[in-house]
Amino acid sequence: MQAVILAAGEGTRLRPLTLQTPKAMVMINGRPMLEILLSQLKSAGITDVVIVVYYLKEKIMDYFGDGSRFGMTIKYAVQQGIKGSADAVAQAEPFIKDKRFFVIACDSLFETDLLKRVMAHKSEGMFTCKEVEDGKRYGILITEGKRVKRIIEKPEVPPTNLANFSVYIFPREIFDACKKVPAGLKGERWLPDAIQLLLDKGVVFEYEICKHILDIGTPEQLAEAQDLARKLGL
Repeated sequence: MQAVILAAGEGTRLRPLTLQTPKAMVMINGRPMLEILLSQLKSAGITDVVIVVYYLKEKIMDYFGDGSRFGMTIKYAVQQGIKGSADAVAQAEPFIKDKRFFVIACDSLFETDLLKRVMAHKSEGMFTCKEVEDGKRYGILITEGKRVKRIIEKPEVPPTNLANFSVYIFPREIFDACKKVPAGLKGERWLPDAIQLLLDKGVVFEYEICKHILDIGTPEQLAEAQDLARKLGL
């Protein structure tokens, strides 16, 4: 199975760390967060990777190269500006040959066996989620049995406690959905909107609950990530 890693963003909330360093190269206990993610993918048997880049892309491309140093094959898809996560996924289409593939945000830190658990599902698509107390800060999944029926972004009154995190498996239909999503006021297209188009069409998405998973977007979350990485042995 192939994997697409989203690493184009500017990481503005992590400034000044990201003024001269791409978010994907921010260190967690001495290793770039993207290197940790690649090692997790490799341990799950995934060695064919596409990294979507834009901001300070040369620093990522120079460090990881073609992936041979890491026992992987790495290709790069270049996003032409900050145009949102759906646009970022769409850039990877020419490189993806598999019917199902991972899409993971570079700032996702999680327990390594999560990838194999997600891969064990045979549904067309997969969400990864975590049970949270305050769902107002997250995209929230509405489920029916094993299936996800809807995703709601940062609801005032969360209908469930299942918070969505950016570790997915998608079918190839996601590419067309990403192109159909209308752009917002800033010209950005967002991945949850594209996923909802597939859900509305009846594409089957299941979900895997993860105990240890974190999005690294702020200095506070980065500090939390340092602790979690040590706890998980990453």
